[in-house]
Amino acid sequence: MNPFSTFIPEALEARLQDGIQHALSLGAEGAEAFISVSRSRKAKVQNGNLEDLTVSKRGGLGVRVIRTGDKGFRTGLATTTDLAAADFRSLFAQAWELSALGDEDPWLRQAEPSGTDDLPSRFDAQVETITPEQRIAWAKDLEVQARRASAKVAAVRESAWSDGTGASLLLTQKGVRTPDVWSSCSAAIELAVAEGEERQASWHWDVSRHPGLDLAAIGAEAALKGERKLNPQRLPAGKYSVVLHPEVAVDLLGIVAGMLDAESVLKQRSLFVGKLGETIASPLLTLVDDGRLTEAPGRPALGTEPWDAEGLPTRRNLLLEAGVLKTYLHTLKTAAEMGVAPTANAGRGLGSQPGATTFNLFPLPGSTAPEALYGLARNGVLITEIMGLHTVDPVSGDLSVGASGLRIRDGVLAEPVDKLTFAGNLRDFLTRIVALGSDLRWYGSSAGLSILLEDIALGGA
Repeated sequence: MNPFSTFIPEALEARLQDGIQHALSLGAEGAEAFISVSRSRKAKVQNGNLEDLTVSKRGGLGVRVIRTGDKGFRTGLATTTDLAAADFRSLFAQAWELSALGDEDPWLRQAEPSGTDDLPSRFDAQVETITPEQRIAWAKDLEVQARRASAKVAAVRESAWSDGTGASLLLTQKGVRTPDVWSSCSAAIELAVAEGEERQASWHWDVSRHPGLDLAAIGAEAALKGERKLNPQRLPAGKYSVVLHPEVAVDLLGIVAGMLDAESVLKQRSLFVGKLGETIASPLLTLVDDGRLTEAPGRPALGTEPWDAEGLPTRRNLLLEAGVLKTYLHTLKTAAEMGVAPTANAGRGLGSQPGATTFNLFPLPGSTAPEALYGLARNGVLITEIMGLHTVDPVSGDLSVGASGLRIRDGVLAEPVDKLTFAGNLRDFLTRIVALGSDLRWYGSSAGLSILLEDIALGGA
């Protein structure tokens, strides 16, 4: 059986099409249905004992109805979790009534049907055959692997295995139909390490579309993170060469991508307003978002989808090329308002208008090994964690965040340092890049690498 139809059967799809036609009969210019259904399972272990074993199923439908106004279009949204309804005409009628109350928008657009799903399958049937006993065994094994990696692991607060499958579908009156079906497996561990009276907490995780996650690697990384925090020292305030760990780079580049949302730019709420075509970062940095990436290093790309949430075929977009801002992230609406081609970056919730998102976000790697970056940093700092990035001012780029990491002495990693403060501007991270690592690492659907920055002011505790 087609796995998609086990989530969204033909009869359900037919009722959605009937609802769309009902909205048109009421006078709507356009009507859309977006449905998402998923099943998830999880086993959670604490210090070798099963704490929780859960199974859940979620499903929801969001409809959008578009009516023509005097100077543009109005939209109405309505949602339901009752997918077993005999029909959805009343839901579309509700959205039609609400559309009379909305503000008019002359830039609203809908996609024409285009593209095909020519990508590798995002669904692995093996995930559906995983038993509760296997989930428990994997969660327990993850804890065993972490303890095996370090004798300093004093407690495991949570060791968990999760897996899930699901499907989504967008239907519009224009004939857009975007079936997608997916699977995922993830493992995560949160633990405490101890040395004498000193204790530190850490965690690590990994995710894939398939079973077979490297539990030993996940456990070892979590233990290493904890060990690297033990007995931290004070860092004298000053300016340092700084190496960003790939996990930190993911967070920072995600902040940058968020500021490239064209809606934020149009509302003058972005650091990068009016910067298109200008150099905003080191020429070493090229940042890519690729919705059609078929293979990330060592795994299928997790953010890959054949269509975006408006029905446009996804594509590869160069956001920054050699430090130059090449494009903003667009929906059909923002592309029309700016008079540019759409980038197929729409995401969608059941009860929200389409908004810009990324699919597989990553920088192009450099050619320098991390150890060589430490050598270039000489007596600098490796930043392994940054706290408070959500406080970055999206308009000015100003930030004041906490950080922790490891001191670099004579090009070699040394003692932990914590309670660091970086107060400055996001531009400092972008323009002071002097070398990129070759160690591209994926964290879900985003990737990072080691980045060497020069002349960064750090405040100690």
